[in-house]
Amino acid sequence: MEGKMKKLLFVVSLVLLFCLVVDCQKLVEKPTLSVNTKTELDAIRELFMALGKGYEAKDVDRICSCVTDDFLAPYASSFRDIKWVRELLVHRFSGTQGWKIYLPDRIEISASGDLAYALCYVDFPVVTKGEAGTIKGGSLYVLKKQKDGSWKFVTWK
Repeated sequence: MEGKMKKLLFVVSLVLLFCLVVDCQKLVEKPTLSVNTKTELDAIRELFMALGKGYEAKDVDRICSCVTDDFLAPYASSFRDIKWVRELLVHRFSGTQGWKIYLPDRIEISASGDLAYALCYVDFPVVTKGEAGTIKGGSLYVLKKQKDGSWKFVTWK
């Protein structure tokens, strides 16, 4: 009787251990994106493509259509509105070289679904010792979902 009890206890222990391993495996599996999240990520990537095309074409109107009216310019000493950003872009584009913005390496959407951030690379023009060139830099973009469901940039750095 004692031998049967040990075998039963052993089998029950193995079954419990198996269940524990299977349950723990569920914890380490990557969650799948919902259809809504995939749609949101696609919309953000499309916004980046529009922004990139605007910079490559030096199209100030296209760029400004990608940002909120209360866009916070990170290079400004105080809050600047979209009119100031537009003037700055016109001044920056007066040079011969354009900017190149790449699709983001990473996009994260907040749990509330109304804010997102993205990390990507940018080629921007520089003049060093009188010679024009470009530098590749990393940038952080913050986006906000608009009332109509579209996304726009709030700031970038």
